[in-house]
Amino acid sequence: MADNEATEEKGKSGGGILPIINLVLLVLVLAVGGFVAWKLMSIEPAAESPTSKVEQTDETKIPEAEDESDVPTVLMDIDNITVNLADTDQSRFLRTKIKLEVRNEEAQAKVNAKIVKVRDLVITHLMSKKFSEIRTPQGKYKLKEDLVWHMNRAVGGNPIKTLYFTDFVSQ
Repeated sequence: MADNEATEEKGKSGGGILPIINLVLLVLVLAVGGFVAWKLMSIEPAAESPTSKVEQTDETKIPEAEDESDVPTVLMDIDNITVNLADTDQSRFLRTKIKLEVRNEEAQAKVNAKIVKVRDLVITHLMSKKFSEIRTPQGKYKLKEDLVWHMNRAVGGNPIKTLYFTDFVSQ
């Protein structure tokens, strides 16, 4: 009878620490796995290699001049524009100055006639962008293409040749 009691005590006391060790290891593995998953989800996508080309479609292609090499272009300023970006996780903003390169003085007059519409279009378009979309050089180039295409549609024809960001600060 004493042997039976000793055997029962061995079985009860020896198994008490093993489940605790297993539980601690399980919590540790879950914590490390959760931390790694969180870090991977919060990393912004890496910029593409500089050798890769940005795809151009008919909608985003900047229209080229039709043999107007002898006609000098005209530069126009669009005043400071400050907008909140579309990021929901943080409050971010963008401040920019834009210079438009228009094809000639007629095109400048055409754009000046609709400058309020052009500014509104630029502001609305910039507000729809997220920081991750505009932080890379490829993102800025695509933004330029989109803005030129939209502005030319708003003004009518192809008076705007290209645009330049003379100031581009985002935070």
